[in-house]
Amino acid sequence: MTLRSALCLVVFPPLLAVFLALMAWTTAAQQYARADGAAARLQAALDSRPDEPAVQAARLLVPGSTAGLALSALQAQVLNLLGKTIQVQQIDARAVETEGPLTRLSVKLRLAGDEASVMKALIAIEWAEPLIFVDALLITASGPSLSVEIELLAYAGKIAT
Repeated sequence: MTLRSALCLVVFPPLLAVFLALMAWTTAAQQYARADGAAARLQAALDSRPDEPAVQAARLLVPGSTAGLALSALQAQVLNLLGKTIQVQQIDARAVETEGPLTRLSVKLRLAGDEASVMKALIAIEWAEPLIFVDALLITASGPSLSVEIELLAYAGKIAT
């Protein structure tokens, strides 16, 4: 046996063992990092899970424990949506009707403004939460100004009438 082959027999197996250990350690570190990333994604998903269906539905209904409070909340919401971009000439609370577990609220609204402001107002109403529906719409033009009559409806939970 030569010195070279003896040296290979003595040095090569420990070097191979160290190399394999480093490879296993690198693989374990990569798997550990992937597991940490998956745990972080899972925790983020748990933290941002959607509300219960009842809570989601409640956001779509006008708040109020009585018919007067619900109609007042609906009128305030409509006025907030319209802002200063359009002239509100009249806003009247109308009928309140119980429909099963919900209460239907009705409001009549009269506006005046140019075409762009009327469109912005209608879009704001349609995109609102709690949900507001345009039940009837009458637009009358007099020059560049439009006069708009809108009947809106929204729903509240079962309330005292």
